[in-house]
Amino acid sequence: MAHSIGILIIVALYVVTTTIVGSWSAKYTKDTSSFMSAKNLMGPVVVGILLMSEFIATGSTLGTAETAYTKGLSSSWNVISLGIAFILYGLFMAPKFQASGAYTISGALAKRYGDSTRMVVSIIMVYALIVVDVAAFTGGGVIFATILGISIQAGVWIIAIASILNVTLGGIRGVGFANLIHMFFKFVSLVTVSTFAWLLLRQHPEMLARIPPALYSPTGVGAKTLISWTFANIGAIFATQYVIQCISSLTSGREARKASFIAASFIIPAGLFSAYIGVAARGIFPGIKPVMAFPMFLTLMPVWLAGIAIMGIVAVTFVTILACQVGITALIMSDFVIPLLKPQESAKLRSTRMVSILVGLVPIPFALFVPGLLKTIFFARGLRTTIAMVAVFMFYLPKVGSGKGATIGLIGSVIGTSIWFALGDPWFDNVYLAMLIPAAFLIGERLFRSSEEPKTAQHGVGGL
Repeated sequence: MAHSIGILIIVALYVVTTTIVGSWSAKYTKDTSSFMSAKNLMGPVVVGILLMSEFIATGSTLGTAETAYTKGLSSSWNVISLGIAFILYGLFMAPKFQASGAYTISGALAKRYGDSTRMVVSIIMVYALIVVDVAAFTGGGVIFATILGISIQAGVWIIAIASILNVTLGGIRGVGFANLIHMFFKFVSLVTVSTFAWLLLRQHPEMLARIPPALYSPTGVGAKTLISWTFANIGAIFATQYVIQCISSLTSGREARKASFIAASFIIPAGLFSAYIGVAARGIFPGIKPVMAFPMFLTLMPVWLAGIAIMGIVAVTFVTILACQVGITALIMSDFVIPLLKPQESAKLRSTRMVSILVGLVPIPFALFVPGLLKTIFFARGLRTTIAMVAVFMFYLPKVGSGKGATIGLIGSVIGTSIWFALGDPWFDNVYLAMLIPAAFLIGERLFRSSEEPKTAQHGVGGL
C-alpha cells in the first residue's frame, strides 16, 4: 500500500511540475509567430534534443522492449534507424528547410509547388499526426490506469488537460522546455531499468542462462522488417511538422545540421537500452506477456527507483502528444484559419489558442473507443514518407514535376498506400508505395508535360 501511495505522489508531482513549466512560457508567447517558432530562443543543443523527442515515445521504448522479449536485440533497429535518418536529415534536408524560412512542411513545399500542394500536404500531415496523437493518448491512458489504479477514461482526461494547458499557454517554447524535462527522465528511466536488469542477471546466472541465444541475433525481426523500418523512419524524419518547427527556431543551416547530429547521438542509445530491457526480461520474467517486459521491473524495484522509472514512462506519453499537438495547431492555423478567415493580427493568437484546445480534445473519443488505431503508427510514418519524397524532389530535382504533378502524386499515394495497408500489405510494406507513387507522378508529369508550362512551375527553390 505504501509503495502504491509513494508512486502516486511521485507521478502527481511530476505531471503538475511539467505542466507548470510548459505553461510558464505564456509570458514569452506574445503573438502567433512566437507561438509557432521560438526564433533565437533555443540553440542547436536544445533543438537537437527536441528534434528527437517526438520519436522516443511509447512505441520506441515500451514497444521496443516488448518486441525484444520475443525477437531480441534486433528490435532496437526500430529506434537506431531513426538516428541514421537524423544524420541523413542533417546532411541533406535540415539546412534547406531552415533556409526556406517556413515553419510548416506545407509552407516549405508551397514555395515550389503552389497552394494546391500546400493544402494536400497539410491535410495529409494533420491526419498522420492525429493518428500518432490518438495512439499516444490510448497508450498513455492505459499506462496511467495501470500505475495509478484509475480508469483508462480518467487517465485519458488527465493527459488531455495537462497537454492542453501546456500547448495552449506555452506554444512551442513551452512544449520545448517541458519536453526537455520529459527527455531527461526518459533517459534516466531507461538507464535505471537497464542497470537494474544487468545487476539482476549478474547476480543470478540461472536467469541469464534462460535467455535464448537467438535473441542476440542482429536480424532477429527479419530483413524485410529491418528494411521497411529504415525507409519509414527516414520518411518520417524528413517530413514531420514538429521537426521543421524546431529547425525553424535556429538561425543558420550550420546550426540546423548540428542539431540533427545531436538528435542522432541521443536517439541511438535509447534504442539499445530499450531492447536490452526486453531481452533481460526474457531471462528474469519467463512466461509473461511481452507487453509487460518493461513494467514488470517496477515490481522488484524499491519505491524510489520505481518512481524514477515511472516518471520516464509518463514522460514518453507526454513528449509525443505535445509535439503532435503543437504541430497540428501550426498547420491548421497557417493553412486554413489564417488564409480562409483572415483574422486581425490582434485576434490571431486568440484563434491559435482556441485551435490548440480543440486539437487537444479531438483524440479523446478515439482514444477511448478506437484503441485499434495503435497499429497504424507505422502507417502514419508511411504517409509522411510520401511528403518527404516530394520534399526531396523540391530541393534536389526542382525542374522535375510541377504543382499539378506533386498534388496528384500526393493524393494518389495516400489512396494507394491506404488501400494497400487495408489489404494487409500483401507483398511488401506500404512505405514503398508511399515513396514510389509521388516519384512516379512527378517524373511522369515532367516527361509528358506540355510546352505551355506555367511560369510559377519554373520558380524552384533549389538554391535554398
